[in-house]
Amino acid sequence: MVSISTRLRWDGSIAYSVRWREFGTQRQRRLTVGSEQEAISLFEHLKCHGRPPEPESPSGQPGPPTVAEVVQEHIDLLVRPASGAVATYQRMLDLHIRHAIGHIALEDFGYRDIIRWIKGLSSKGIAPKSIHNMHGLLSAAMNTAERLQYITRNPCRGVPLPALDRVDDGARFLTPEEFFLLLDGMNRNYTAFVQFLVMTGTRFGEATAIQAADIDLTSRVPTARINKAWKRDGQSGYYLGPTKTGAGKRTIGINTSLANLLRPLLSDRTGTELVFTTAAGGRIGHKPFWQHHWVPAVQAAQTNGLTKSPRIHDLRHTHASWLIQDGAMPLFAISRRLGHASVRTTEQIYGHLMPQALQDGADATERSIQGFIHPSGCELMLGRNSPSGCPKTHNARFVNLELLPCSSIPRQQRLRPTERGAACIDASVLRLSGGDQDHAGGDQDHAAGTSFTPEFHWYAGSSSLAESRMWRKPVCSS
Repeated sequence: MVSISTRLRWDGSIAYSVRWREFGTQRQRRLTVGSEQEAISLFEHLKCHGRPPEPESPSGQPGPPTVAEVVQEHIDLLVRPASGAVATYQRMLDLHIRHAIGHIALEDFGYRDIIRWIKGLSSKGIAPKSIHNMHGLLSAAMNTAERLQYITRNPCRGVPLPALDRVDDGARFLTPEEFFLLLDGMNRNYTAFVQFLVMTGTRFGEATAIQAADIDLTSRVPTARINKAWKRDGQSGYYLGPTKTGAGKRTIGINTSLANLLRPLLSDRTGTELVFTTAAGGRIGHKPFWQHHWVPAVQAAQTNGLTKSPRIHDLRHTHASWLIQDGAMPLFAISRRLGHASVRTTEQIYGHLMPQALQDGADATERSIQGFIHPSGCELMLGRNSPSGCPKTHNARFVNLELLPCSSIPRQQRLRPTERGAACIDASVLRLSGGDQDHAGGDQDHAAGTSFTPEFHWYAGSSSLAESRMWRKPVCSS
């Protein structure tokens, strides 16, 4: 069966796609061409021969393999591939490789071609992660070509790729109050499902694949076994397959509130029956759930004060943030609960939320600036920032300075701003370190206040020198 379809490209031009079933395997293939005439010619050829025409050299003989042919051969040679993976690779080949670099003869394919291809993908706004995936397919195909002795070296090796911006940089974390605003607007048939997501941190495909036999509410600690997820097959259908990673297979503890929520659902479900289903009893699909239930719930919550626009996956981020901010669970245990392949993944995504790390950073900063920042918020600096001609100090800094009423300090020990002010500094607690003795441009005892004339700046809420006030010798009128 051969068919032609059209679609409108982003630039307004029309793309013609020819679809057919591969002879023998019955796999669906698609080839996009630039004109209607090319599509008709390909259509007629496929009807007669059941396969697309082979490229020819100028002499009329079949030419060397092209990049597209090698990638196609690599896909066909995959051993025990996941059905959904084959469909994904085929889409990558058809949409992003075949018409960009697929026509290049393998013997002529090199570093420059790959770099131009990557730059072209980036210019179209394709995400760095997607580019990495496409390059991964191309590189794997080149490895296959190397094994088949088409080439002597994989040209994809050492090619620089766009920096990966973490998909979770845009994670939105909900507070319990914000989550309950969302829950209030959710369709009643899905409130238990949404609460399961936020209380377990499971992925959407994992949660919707949970069967009654996976939940154990009778043990001392109720548990949920996560060992499968919904996967796409090659025909746009779905099947139960393995979790995203090997670490995704895990058993997680269920809190009491969630266990009580699940008991009514499990009362009439057994064995392989799904715990969470649509109103009709079918699988909960991501796109229908998003369109018909999630978006309306978010919009309802926003009318009631929610300022964020969370995605479904943000419930997983929210669960992790609640655990981290609670502080009782080590990061390794959180990583295992989330099914991450490594603790590093958890740390990269959620490390900035670790309360102890935040506190340790704040404490370290506070220790570093002790003596430079007065508890009142006044920053005190000496010598090196003084105007030209002022006495200099050596490695000077203040320690334990206090602003006190002038009347409480003996006259000879008072330091105050040159402007009028009610606060003074007790010069006897001013410590200036320089060499082996305390001094500031002279050897006199600064507490005596007879000829000591240190000059320094007091920054009152501003780091601008223009807004600073100068402190001078210990003279203060009552």
